[in-house]
Amino acid sequence: MNAQSLLASAAINIGLALITTFLFSILKKQPSNAPIYYPRRLSDRHPIPIPHRRHQNWCCSAILRFLPSVSWIPQAFRVSEDEILQTSGLDALVIIRLFKFGINFFVACSLVGLLVLLPVNYTSPCGPYMSSHSMDSFTISNISRGSNRFERFNSDGFIASIYSGLKPCSEERTLCSHLMVAGFGFIFHAYALYHFMDCTCYIREYNEILMKRTQQLRNIRHQPALFTVLAREIPLCSEHKTHGCSVDHFFSKNYPYTYQSYQMLYDATDLEQLVELPVAFVIFKSRWGAALAAQSQQHPDPLLWITEMAPEPRDVLWKNLTTSYRYLPLQNLVVFIAASLLTVFFAIPVTAVQGIAKFEKLKKWFPPAMAIQLIPGLRSVVTGYLPSVILKGFIYVIPFAMLGMANLAGCVSRSKREIKCCSLVFYFLMGNVFFLSLLSGSLLDEIGESFSNPKNFPSRLAGAVSAQADFFMTYILTDGLSGFSLEILQPGLLIWDFIKSHTYSLGKEKVPYLYSLPYFRVIPFVCLSILIGMVYAVVAPLLLPFLIGYFFFGYAVYINQIQDVYETVYETCGQYWPYIHQYILVAIIFMQITMIGLFGLKSKPAAAISTIPLLLFTILFNEYCKIRFLPTFYRCSIQNAMENDELDKKNGLLEVNYENAHNAYRRSFLRPQEEENSPPESSSTQPLVTST
Repeated sequence: MNAQSLLASAAINIGLALITTFLFSILKKQPSNAPIYYPRRLSDRHPIPIPHRRHQNWCCSAILRFLPSVSWIPQAFRVSEDEILQTSGLDALVIIRLFKFGINFFVACSLVGLLVLLPVNYTSPCGPYMSSHSMDSFTISNISRGSNRFERFNSDGFIASIYSGLKPCSEERTLCSHLMVAGFGFIFHAYALYHFMDCTCYIREYNEILMKRTQQLRNIRHQPALFTVLAREIPLCSEHKTHGCSVDHFFSKNYPYTYQSYQMLYDATDLEQLVELPVAFVIFKSRWGAALAAQSQQHPDPLLWITEMAPEPRDVLWKNLTTSYRYLPLQNLVVFIAASLLTVFFAIPVTAVQGIAKFEKLKKWFPPAMAIQLIPGLRSVVTGYLPSVILKGFIYVIPFAMLGMANLAGCVSRSKREIKCCSLVFYFLMGNVFFLSLLSGSLLDEIGESFSNPKNFPSRLAGAVSAQADFFMTYILTDGLSGFSLEILQPGLLIWDFIKSHTYSLGKEKVPYLYSLPYFRVIPFVCLSILIGMVYAVVAPLLLPFLIGYFFFGYAVYINQIQDVYETVYETCGQYWPYIHQYILVAIIFMQITMIGLFGLKSKPAAAISTIPLLLFTILFNEYCKIRFLPTFYRCSIQNAMENDELDKKNGLLEVNYENAHNAYRRSFLRPQEEENSPPESSSTQPLVTST
């Protein structure tokens, strides 16, 4: 891709982003669009900043309503983390912290990448792209294979030559380039771990999330889920031949001081003849008792009396509770096979997209494409903007497809289903959007020529790795500018609301379009951008400014969406964070593997070998995090549970809280008549399962 194609993509994406952002700022001010842009505020009965006719300055405000503005962006950056935590929970804050990490990380990398590496790459006197207009002249491909004359390197002379415009001999310049690349590889990796480690921000980041999780558990200590255990694979009572009797006998005997009551799950197909299922919600008198029971093996046979902390009533997937625990491995295998088949199938559009991006190859495959050259500027649009748009269009449906697959895995709650979906989507994107784009776009094109000239294969491989940098620049532009601007504009809801308001809902009061925050769509795509940035920050530093803009814009967009649009339908208290940690560690490992290969192909074995200990250290660090932090995110601390119980005892609230837990999981047909007639909080909280 040449510079004109990249500029065309940048111009189109920036133009569309400005248009959609200005259009959003106007549409958001219109009272008729409040159900689209303020559904959360409306559902919470909070005031919305839209002037009405009764206001004294309504005429002036009416004019301002039709003027575009970007005031919502600085407002987003003034929102504190405590505000997000109080109003939306720790899960929403985790997404904002992810964007903050991207901003801090790539701003620091840009200082070295743009000021040092980019000039070194572009000014390499013996580079293969020094006289071309290809974007490869800004990448590591433009540096020729290195010299062994390390003794001639003088750091002061090199810095002087960079900033005073002196031109040392080609060997010195090449040697300096490689040493600086090697140095930046260490700086880059050091910062990646610096942001997340104990004596660095990595450990501090994990510690902060961990402390916020502990505090959030204290803040929501009245939640019924903290007093409730989900028991599955319940055997029949030998005496009465019922599951309910078995539950009462078992927990009364083994937990005599903490067990309170239970609620069985019934098949409610026929309300006159209910059928018990081997699943129950067991309520305890204390959080301590519930945590102890949930984390213990109840029976010598591990496939009987399986217990875990119950999800929130609003988080439960009731139909999935009927899935036998014994079949879960088989269902997970089916999900894995389905996801793998989808990945293989997706190779077709990815290869086609890369064919469009490589215009010279496109002319060979499809000769009529040469007509594009007859229209000035059209080739730049086709090769620079169109491939990333087509790819983005194809992968738009992937999160929803993976969510359906995750549902087949038998997850008992929405949160677990979406967490599993996050992993499916991320590894799908890593395999297809990243690696398959790399292979189909560059490496496979070079393999045939490398067979005829095997001596040149290492240099061709090095060029193939960096050849896709321009494509990923356009991808980041499209995903960030166009993707985030469409996210905030909500064009689909606008069209649907217009059709609905002029057809069957004409004259009716509008209902807010309230949806949950789509973690399974946001987290994997943001982590993919971090992966691309980490791998290509050393290879192609010109990518870094695009990533900074991506994270800044995404931060502002999702602050707005979290505050005004999306509702909180469950709270896992930060259980997404360990998965984000895993995705970022995968990105660091791939960055290091890439650097080992590039240093070796650039005839710098010392630099390649010195990177291997960093790779091993990263793997060991990941294992340390699994031991140090991971258990606290998936187990309930007995100490914290006891502290919360003692706090409630002092306030006289402990008995009230576990009674509320009993009512929260009570079957609807056993509720009092007045309670049954009252509108339920959510239909998802009804513990009824209909056979299909």
